[in-house]
Amino acid sequence: MSVEAPEYNQTKYDSVADGYDELYSRHVGEPNLRLDRGLRLRAGDRVADIACGTGVYTVQMARAVYPGETVGVDFSEGMLTAARERAHEAGMELTLVRSSAEDFISGSPGASFDVISMRFALAYIDWRTVLPQTARLLRPGGRIGVLTSTTGSVPQFYRLFRQFRSSIEPAWKLFNHMNRSVGDTVKLYRQLRSTFAGGDFITVPDSAETVSAQLERGGLKTREAWTDRVRLWFPSGMDVVAWMHASGYVTHHSLQQVDEDTLRFLEELFADGLEGFREPEGIPLDLVMAGVVAER
Repeated sequence: MSVEAPEYNQTKYDSVADGYDELYSRHVGEPNLRLDRGLRLRAGDRVADIACGTGVYTVQMARAVYPGETVGVDFSEGMLTAARERAHEAGMELTLVRSSAEDFISGSPGASFDVISMRFALAYIDWRTVLPQTARLLRPGGRIGVLTSTTGSVPQFYRLFRQFRSSIEPAWKLFNHMNRSVGDTVKLYRQLRSTFAGGDFITVPDSAETVSAQLERGGLKTREAWTDRVRLWFPSGMDVVAWMHASGYVTHHSLQQVDEDTLRFLEELFADGLEGFREPEGIPLDLVMAGVVAER
């Protein structure tokens, strides 16, 4: 995940929009409902749902605040199309805006919303700068709800990432993958080390308290802060890798620099490594989320 290539993130989410709810949204229903309850939505409220995705929770909020206006914001046209269709099927009206979170927040009039919702958006924005700025958009008594993955999410994957960065195992497997060509192996290994050495894709906050602190920098007062954990089970390591691609969880811009053969090698490398986490129920993957509701 990265804030450096919004166009790549847009393309990725355009491609996963059709299956996003089945692959991801259904697993995080309870944390989202908790956020809705904390926002204390009222009829007539004006709501901005930033990074609205397919509109699952946008439509729910629109129903709760009707006849108030609900504005759904997303950078992916594919996601907005899905949100538009969902609203039409539900008989609800949404105002849909294609924009990055940063541009929408900086360009909107002050004190223009009663409620702001930001769900799983922080991985794609400069949240240390953006979160304090959201206070400007809220009317007196306005509320903001933030739900985000934390740096503790998918720990099985990140444990492998750290392991592979500090061991020779990937080099040996790459050597065999490259038909034992020393020259090709060295060249590609250096490229991979250069591309992923920094681990800069871990851009989300480490805790709910970190999110609260950034909102409070903007003058908001935290009302609720919590952490949720959801465990997913998969039959194989390759199924985990496939889910992370198909759900959009892996959207790091550096993947643009990797050709298909190299990407296949990385998929196989991580799939084999994930088998080491196998339990009787299958291979676990833990989603760790922080939720915060703050008020002006």
